[in-house]
Amino acid sequence: MVSRQLGKGLIIFIACLLIDQLTKSMSIGNASFSENPGFIFGLAQDLPASLRIIGLSSIFGFLFFLYLLLIYFLPLQLEKLKWGLSLLSGGIFGNVADRVYRGTSIDFIPMGWGENFITFNLADFFQWIGAGLILYNVIRHERIIWYPENQRGRYLVNPREQVRFALKMTITAFCSSLLLGLFSSTFLRNTLAGLKVTSGPALTIFLLAYISLTLLFSIFVFGAGIILSHKTAGPFFAFEQYVEDLLAGKDRPFVLREGDNYRHLENVAFQVRAAIKGKEKEESS
Repeated sequence: MVSRQLGKGLIIFIACLLIDQLTKSMSIGNASFSENPGFIFGLAQDLPASLRIIGLSSIFGFLFFLYLLLIYFLPLQLEKLKWGLSLLSGGIFGNVADRVYRGTSIDFIPMGWGENFITFNLADFFQWIGAGLILYNVIRHERIIWYPENQRGRYLVNPREQVRFALKMTITAFCSSLLLGLFSSTFLRNTLAGLKVTSGPALTIFLLAYISLTLLFSIFVFGAGIILSHKTAGPFFAFEQYVEDLLAGKDRPFVLREGDNYRHLENVAFQVRAAIKGKEKEESS
């Protein structure tokens, strides 16, 4: 179910991106066609194209990672909230794609009357719909979001193995980010040199921002590693506790949490319970 919802979310995300780009390409030359070369509300339009592209790619690559984490880790009952996140992210990335590949965002849908009107695009529309869907589901499913009933008491059920797994993920992500940062800084320095622009201040700002994003990204990856490992370590920990309870004479059902791996352990637990009960009946008779 988790992978299915992740797939649906990615389909919505890709559909928003493709529809937005297609309609923008078809709108070129229309009377309502306009361009917005800035970042948000016209900001950062005076920055060199290379710096704007690298900055946007870095920031929104990080946001895409957060989007995937939310889609994967949110409870199954919040599928419509995941749709809202996909619509919002798809709209955001539609405008980002414009600024990365075209250097400007395309607006072509007029709204208003006379001289008092604005233009927007389908990416903006997807963002509004997604934000509204998110707000509605956050209000409606507040208890599921903030007070989930299916959480275990703690995530570190096997601290040594879970931390080791999370550190492996973090080191991999950190080294990959450093390699990308080295390539990006080299590309930026050569581009600025070609434009005869002093690269010192721009490179310093870029490196500080990139290192900050890399560290923040690594922290999120470590947390994601703990949660992912919990989905594996948690079922085995629960199964061990269940078997110990059965051997101690405590009869109770064995039910895993939503999103846990190794769901077949529920069937194994049922067979173990039946075998123990059968043996007890034989001994009593």
